[in-house]
Amino acid sequence: MAKITVMFGTESQGEFTLDKPEMKVGRAMDCDIVVDNLGVSRHHCSLKQEGADWVVVDGGSNNGTYVGGQKINKHTLKTGDKVVLGKHTLVYDAAGVAAVGAQKKSQQMGGEMTMFVDQSALAKAMASEVGGKRMSLALSQGGREVLIPLLKDETTLGTSADVPVKGFLVKSVQAKVIRVGAVHRINASGGWRSVRVNGVKITDAALKAGDVILIAGTSITYK
Repeated sequence: MAKITVMFGTESQGEFTLDKPEMKVGRAMDCDIVVDNLGVSRHHCSLKQEGADWVVVDGGSNNGTYVGGQKINKHTLKTGDKVVLGKHTLVYDAAGVAAVGAQKKSQQMGGEMTMFVDQSALAKAMASEVGGKRMSLALSQGGREVLIPLLKDETTLGTSADVPVKGFLVKSVQAKVIRVGAVHRINASGGWRSVRVNGVKITDAALKAGDVILIAGTSITYK
């Protein structure tokens, strides 16, 4: 018997005994292991038994499946291997069994489009945090909070941007969050729609933890 532990950072999101010849992993609720994050494809990868071994096979995911920092199509697992899907990690234990009640299925986000995650930018962000903390933008999708890490030097907000913002007369890029040294600043792109921070209309402003960005009724928290 073997098990997978789903990790988000240092926090366990659930344990799963590999008790079927094939275990599907992804954002969709028909997966055996549901990973609830927009950086994970609906059917991201599979864990398959091959003789005495287990292998992980990428399912044509948008953001790829990584083991040991390398993008893989197929990889034979050994105890301690960490399979990275977006911001989540699957830790493999060849002799493990999930604790009773440890298995979880997260709330479905399968209806949303997969958000692309730049793995090299993610690694850079982990090594270079603002004020000792990795900052994100938080918004509500499907009745729950979704965290979008600020992985790049410039993150766009708008109808066709890194952070999706819908609304009448919202531009494809309505605003940008730009990393400047040890801080993030938000720049408005102009047009009919205003960008507000804590209720105040801005063209350019430095962000601090807890600030609320408002664009066309969409509320986004910097945290």
